[in-house]
Amino acid sequence: MKIMKNIKLDIDKEKVLGYQGYNKKRVKKPNQNILQITEEEINRGYSLFKPQGIYSLTKIICFTSKERINLENDFALRFSKSIIDQLKGTSYLLVGVVTIGDLLEKKVSELLSQGEYPQALALDAVGTVAVEYFSWRVRKMARQEVTEQGFKTSRHFSPGYSGWAVSQQEIIFKSMPTDNIGVKLTKGCMMLPQKSLSWVIGVGKEIVTPSGEDNNCENCQSKYCNYKL
Repeated sequence: MKIMKNIKLDIDKEKVLGYQGYNKKRVKKPNQNILQITEEEINRGYSLFKPQGIYSLTKIICFTSKERINLENDFALRFSKSIIDQLKGTSYLLVGVVTIGDLLEKKVSELLSQGEYPQALALDAVGTVAVEYFSWRVRKMARQEVTEQGFKTSRHFSPGYSGWAVSQQEIIFKSMPTDNIGVKLTKGCMMLPQKSLSWVIGVGKEIVTPSGEDNNCENCQSKYCNYKL
């Protein structure tokens, strides 16, 4: 199990604009005021990021016939059939949780209470881009570790996406000490701080559908995503 801290985050302005509803492929273009606010909130965001991540390599005991994977230490995760198919040939799961802390979301709430809606929207988008970038960095390092041991890796999967029930978040949190990075789970299986992400990655030498690169906008197959750049 590893805990990651003090990783420098780089914020892509185009992605921040994308989360605000602006996109190079759309007719809607940000005006100069929006561009200035976005740049200001990106700069503000750098002082609010407190990135921390934790991940571990967990051994798979067996795949059952009920779309369930039994793990060591008596844990078990249930996946949709489509995810199970992509995890065929895996021997381990990389399980991770990352966050940028709660300072940014507190500032967003403060801006909203002051009626600074464009600034709040921009800063919230900055936080989304930041946690996604940090998550990608942690996944990249975790992948590199197992790749150097001769393993292949699958794409990553997060609860609430790709037909994977968000309730499975509870198993992820039981399997590792997320308190060490300041992330907790609500009764509704939502993470606090809100700018947090969790995921699993299949690891094995016989993966049927290995993924050398992580899934992102460039290889996403969705044609209708509002945030695709």
